[in-house]
Amino acid sequence: MDQEYFDKLAQTVIDGDSEECVRLVKDGIQQRMNPLDAIEKGLARGIMKVGDDFGTGVVFLPELIMAADVMKKGTELLDEQIALSGLKRQALGKMVIGTVKGDIHDIGKSVVASVLQANGFDVNDIGIDVAVEDFISTVKETKANVLGMSALLTLPLQVMGEVINAMKNQGLREEVKVIVGGCPVTEEFADEIGADAVGFDASDAVKKVRRLLGHD
Repeated sequence: MDQEYFDKLAQTVIDGDSEECVRLVKDGIQQRMNPLDAIEKGLARGIMKVGDDFGTGVVFLPELIMAADVMKKGTELLDEQIALSGLKRQALGKMVIGTVKGDIHDIGKSVVASVLQANGFDVNDIGIDVAVEDFISTVKETKANVLGMSALLTLPLQVMGEVINAMKNQGLREEVKVIVGGCPVTEEFADEIGADAVGFDASDAVKKVRRLLGHD
């Protein structure tokens, strides 16, 4: 496949056009393209552009959500081909992400998870209202090297600190980086509970996680 094809694939993410994305992906599969190239040269470029534009205020949350959904649909088809072909998508890191116990807000966390996945991270999204022990057990099971916690409400913020303390008690803290996010989360709060970084939006979260794992 030539560069024009990958440019069109990236544009479907930017435009939020899932039908055209699926059509192009299926067409590429029929022509035996390398599915890894379609992700890295096409879809990932598109979501990174949208993420950067979101960070600078050029696009807004609805556009970011649509782009992440298009990315997800295209990646699902391509991941099937990767598995069938015996190829392996190199992950930049393994991450567990969830909204803490007492908070059921999902959109922001899901967008961050999708954008991180699109940028090459192996992300396990464990949902909303997640208890301390569930964060800990999933980190252990997946051997994650990054934990992301989100909250939109103020009261559940204390759970983030409880999770970090539990990680220390179980000897996980030295091995696992922690990034937190959500409207009420500040740099001062993150420092107070011992988190490594704050992700203020999806694009910022990608940059911070890359930095934490030494990719920048």
